[in-house]
Amino acid sequence: MTNKSDFRKSTIKQLKENRLKYNNELKIYKTLFEQSTFKEAKTIAITLSMAHEIDTKFIIKYAQMLGKQIYIPNCDYKSKVMNFQLFTNFDDLVIDNYGIEAMGFETEINNEIDLVITPGVVFNLNGYRIGYGGGYYDRFLSNYNGETISLAHEIQIQEFEQDSYDVPVHKIITEKRIINGVRND
Repeated sequence: MTNKSDFRKSTIKQLKENRLKYNNELKIYKTLFEQSTFKEAKTIAITLSMAHEIDTKFIIKYAQMLGKQIYIPNCDYKSKVMNFQLFTNFDDLVIDNYGIEAMGFETEINNEIDLVITPGVVFNLNGYRIGYGGGYYDRFLSNYNGETISLAHEIQIQEFEQDSYDVPVHKIITEKRIINGVRND
C-alpha cells in the first residue's frame, strides 16, 4: 500500500513534468470563475502557489479586480495554527523561515471567509486531500463552515485511504470535470 509521502513525491514529480500545465490551468480558471460560490464570495482565502502548483497569483489578481478581499495563510509553526491574513499586494510579501511567501507585516486576521480555495497535492473522488504533511488545513477546516474548493490537475486525482482526521472539500475542479466531495456543511 502506498503511503501519503509516496503519493506526494510521485505527484509533485508528475506536476513538474506536465507539459500541458498552462493550458489546463486556463480551463480550471474558467470553471472556477463560473462557480456561484466564487462569484458570490466577498472574501476568499487562498495560498500563494509554488511553481509546480496551479498558479494562484492570476486568481488573486482577478478576484481583487472584482473587488473581493483576499486572505492568505498565516502559520504559527510552533503551535501549528493557521489563520488567514489580509493580502495587500505582491510587493508586500516576504519569504518566511520555511520558504513560504507570507505578508511582510501584520494585517487583519479573518477566519470567517466566504470561500477557502484549499490546496493539496493529491485528491480522491470523495473530496479528501493529501497536503504537505503539516495538518494546518485539516485543523482549520474541522472548525470552518464556509465553502471549500480545491483546484487540481487530473493527474492529482488518485485513490487513497483517508485518515480519521482528514477533512474533505466540497468541490474539486480539474481541467476535465468538477468532483463534488462528501462535505455537506
